Amino acid sequence: MSRPNKNIPQRRYRPRPPLTVMQLPLTREEMHRLQAHMRRHGALSLTPRQHNAIWDFLFETPESQAWLTNMTKQIRAGQIATRPHV
Repeated sequence: MSRPNKNIPQRRYRPRPPLTVMQLPLTREEMHRLQAHMRRHGALSLTPRQHNAIWDFLFETPESQAWLTNMTKQIRAGQIATRPHV
């Protein structure tokens, strides 16, 4: 004997409004608040616009620029070191 089919409509994915509103312009405190919210409620609790704003803010910080410069120098030094000497 098989189970009867239940007539329950499947939930469809609908983008929902964000659980938290982003305050612009984005400050360091606001970025930390959004990150804490995402850690608590999961990645889908923020909108793509909020995710992009966090990454844009982080990219523009002096620490990130210094890190990227350092990584670029290391990559170039590695590439030069692997070239054959003629």
